[in-house]
Amino acid sequence: MGLGGGGELSGWGRGGWGAGALGGGVGGCRGPRAALTGSPAGLVSRGGRDLALGAATPGWRRQRGATRGALARAGGRLRPLLRRQARALCAELRSHGGAPLDPFEVFPFHTCSTIGRLLFGDLMPPEAEVRAFTRCVVELLEVWGRASVRALDLLPALRVLPNPGLRELLRLVERRDAFVEAQIRRHEASPQECPSPPGDTVLGALQGRDPGVRGGPLSPPRLHMALVDLFIGGTETTAAALAWAVAFLLHRPELQERLRAELWRELGPTGTPQAGDAGRLPLLHATVTETLRLRPPAPLALPHCARRHTSVAGIPVPAGSILVPNLLAAHQDPDTWDHPEAFLPERFLAPGAPWRALVPFGCGARSCLGEGLARAELFVFLGQILREFRLEPPAPGLLPCLQVSAGTVLRCPPFRVRMVPCQPPA
Repeated sequence: MGLGGGGELSGWGRGGWGAGALGGGVGGCRGPRAALTGSPAGLVSRGGRDLALGAATPGWRRQRGATRGALARAGGRLRPLLRRQARALCAELRSHGGAPLDPFEVFPFHTCSTIGRLLFGDLMPPEAEVRAFTRCVVELLEVWGRASVRALDLLPALRVLPNPGLRELLRLVERRDAFVEAQIRRHEASPQECPSPPGDTVLGALQGRDPGVRGGPLSPPRLHMALVDLFIGGTETTAAALAWAVAFLLHRPELQERLRAELWRELGPTGTPQAGDAGRLPLLHATVTETLRLRPPAPLALPHCARRHTSVAGIPVPAGSILVPNLLAAHQDPDTWDHPEAFLPERFLAPGAPWRALVPFGCGARSCLGEGLARAELFVFLGQILREFRLEPPAPGLLPCLQVSAGTVLRCPPFRVRMVPCQPPA
């Protein structure tokens, strides 16, 4: 069902969106930032000065444009960076010696490190600091997703009551901001210590050191929140998607073997998957795509505001209404997808696959800026894991639960997996 009434929705594409693709209801509002002051969302976003929740002001557009340009310029370092980080990830997995492990205790550090190296280049903080910051980001999203905290956005009067979750959220936001500010000061104080050119980093570009990136330098609050958004959007979400892929493959060992055969056949005994190898490795690409379809990193897209009076699936949408697209429902619409709840990467190898109905990172003006990075990470990391390990359950028949639970990020229920080193065929 398309957007009816000839109206326009800010940040929405013109493709078909069924009624099942809307979540959270429709209500009048002056804009996303109007309800932020003093709310948990406002505390997390510094009053809506971030890319995700900020109102579409000229300053926000400049912030978004500069961040997009900085990521594009830093993309030249992406292939060697992902190769390096994938090897570090597999080295940590190998250190467990094939014993059962919780993959989500390993994956977030490496996705966070990938973001950090794009932002800061070789002037990275010590590993212990990055691991502590990774735990902070993961805990922050978990606390923010608690019902007792999210309810404060809907019922502001509850803020006068004691709320341990809100206190915990404030503590985590303080830790998050201290880490980010420390990295900004490190770059400002010691630019000569960084072996890579300052403009070669996302932070350098946002500070105005790269003349090829328009929009910089950003004001200190917008610079801070742009870095926060990249960390928040690229740490747990990508790690969660990678954990889902592992969980699904434990349920389909025959697909694991087909993927491994594709990797060894196309890359040889010593080659490693690279960003841009999707054409050579179509089954791996389809597996990543199907994981994102069935378990998009966030079940709900960011709020969108109707610019004009319109309607969706016959439902009137007055100008100024806030709509929240339900990506999980859209990806499991039986009118679009055959066997929508089944994990079937093969669907994307068949002619006529509904690629345009796939929106795991949202769409329009509030789509995820890190979509390309996340897809490349998942492709390279999962490919490297499958090249080096067989994924086995901790005991015969002990497979992970694949049910979805509510949360800011769709995280797989905790499970353990044995990463058993394997050798390429002779």
